[in-house]
Amino acid sequence: MKKFKKIMGRIAAITTASALLLAVGGCGETANKDTTDDPNEQVTLKWIFVGPGEQKDSQKVWDKFNEELANYLPNTTVEFQCIASADYSEKWKLASASQESLDIVWHGWMIPYVSEVKKGSYMELDDLIEKVAPEIKETIPDKYLDKSRVDGKLYSIPCMQQMVSYVSSLDIPIDLYEKYKDKIDVEALADFFSSKETMDKECWDKIEEIIEMFKEGGDLTRGVYGFADHVEKGYEWVTNPYKIKAAGDDYTVTNLYRTPEYQTFIEVYSDWFKKGYIRQDALTAENVGTEDYDLKGGANYLVGQGYMPTQSEIDSKAAAGSTAYVKIPFDNWHYIPYTAASTNTAISINSEHPERAMKLIALMNTEEGKDLYNLLVYGIEGEHYTKVNENEIQPIGYTSQPTSDSPYGQYKWAIGNTFNAYEIYQEDKSLTLQNSFIQSVNDNAKDSKLRGFTLDTDPIKMELTQVQAVMGEYTKSLNSGAAANPTELYNEFVEKLKAAGDDKIVEEIQRQINEWLATKDQQ
Repeated sequence: MKKFKKIMGRIAAITTASALLLAVGGCGETANKDTTDDPNEQVTLKWIFVGPGEQKDSQKVWDKFNEELANYLPNTTVEFQCIASADYSEKWKLASASQESLDIVWHGWMIPYVSEVKKGSYMELDDLIEKVAPEIKETIPDKYLDKSRVDGKLYSIPCMQQMVSYVSSLDIPIDLYEKYKDKIDVEALADFFSSKETMDKECWDKIEEIIEMFKEGGDLTRGVYGFADHVEKGYEWVTNPYKIKAAGDDYTVTNLYRTPEYQTFIEVYSDWFKKGYIRQDALTAENVGTEDYDLKGGANYLVGQGYMPTQSEIDSKAAAGSTAYVKIPFDNWHYIPYTAASTNTAISINSEHPERAMKLIALMNTEEGKDLYNLLVYGIEGEHYTKVNENEIQPIGYTSQPTSDSPYGQYKWAIGNTFNAYEIYQEDKSLTLQNSFIQSVNDNAKDSKLRGFTLDTDPIKMELTQVQAVMGEYTKSLNSGAAANPTELYNEFVEKLKAAGDDKIVEEIQRQINEWLATKDQQ
């Protein structure tokens, strides 16, 4: 594998530098780097992460952080750069292409993880952890660390938070639920949906019973929305749109759009459109949010939430001109996806001080560095937050997520282990905002069937791009229910997928999974 690929061909100097590195590089390896750390050497680490951007008191807090850091890592200071989410991907590409001297870097959902590792952007961390930060493995179980492995090697530390699969849900606005609650048995509906492996016709019929009830009561004024994504119930992503069954021993790869479940969905949605359940301007309406519908499919649901929003959630949503929802989950279990976590901390291949960087990352993820982590996330007590009790605070200048206009505040999920973070105080806080509950959901989740698998998309890169283009051409119309002849359009969609290389993609992914399974069986 190569250390760096040519990234920005339009910049000749950078292209030349990258080409030279290709001749001598490895794939994120540290074998040729001297990682020995002299504790007496004064070191400045450069750390870039995603966040709200530079704030009024950013430097003040970072200076305080460096002052406190001396108690943990003598002779170490950190130079921080907080980059807004919208700019992070592009700025990282520029930094990577120019071989900028960075130490700690955030990696997130907007940058393909395996591709970045195979380019050689990040150091392999197994030996570093063993040598200077074994406490990482005591804090973060292997089932989460394995998400950050590529071909069996660890290249980043996942920022601990909700690590499980999303569970789709049927979302009912609280005001409509209150009107019809005598006719909506939340627990019975949840039990019904969870008894189904996938979204079959009976599931859609059960949802339609509620739609019809709203319509007959004169309350289906804005229609239904957002159920297309929930066709994936019972499936786990391998790579979009290719899936396997999430449970059981079946590892057969399929394109979600060629499953019986998707065909059933477009038939149901077309029928709903004709019955007036779906907005007739579904294909042309712009800037329409979820608040513009009477019933919707939701996500981000943690099993066990209790289904009902708390009063503080209802009040805060109302104050913001929004609404809270009663959520009825379609499943009663979680799994831990095999793919890389959405937020991680890595060490740049260009780091001159990887041992010191690894020690700092360990502090941000373990009990020892909890106070330091909270200082970096929330700022200085009395100036940027007030303490309500030992575990809860009230930030100054924002209520939930900091912005560039806040005096100070970072995204806790971009810094390290969020279970070391203070919780933001609410009088009757939802379970989904409580660390202990989220940890219990993580602990009780099942492992992905693909844990330890790495998909190499290079052999099918062109075909994946072509399939995505076909999806962009057809799915909006099919998912809206507004297609004049959905069966004919669907058949045309499938033929275009095949022409784009769909069968080749399925065959290649299946081959890789089968080879991995054979290797796994021999271990």
